[in-house]
Amino acid sequence: MNDDALGKILTDAGLAQFGDSLLNFAYSIALTETTGRPRGTKVQDKILADAAARAGLRKLLPRRVGRGDVANSLEALLGHAWLQKMITLEEIVSCLKAVNLDPSKNFSVLADVALSKLRKQP
Repeated sequence: MNDDALGKILTDAGLAQFGDSLLNFAYSIALTETTGRPRGTKVQDKILADAAARAGLRKLLPRRVGRGDVANSLEALLGHAWLQKMITLEEIVSCLKAVNLDPSKNFSVLADVALSKLRKQP
């Protein structure tokens, strides 16, 4: 997949909205499995934006975008990867369960996994 096609995915509002729900659900599962207590949570945009920047998504976006748009790009990427059956919920949860003081690193690893799978596509 070329950068233009990837850029369209990263800026797709519908994919971002779906990806937001997917990541909140997956993160809630990861926290529940890690702590042993049921948890429901929303991932902060700052965490997602930091992860997206670390994974190199920022350079694929238009020049003037805010933190929310950068966070949305990661949500769109993961929503697309999941819908295309390139990544499973179990893989997402596994990445998010890694013990790490900075949760954005787990999301960055997840973005790297999704990007590598997408880039292998013609």
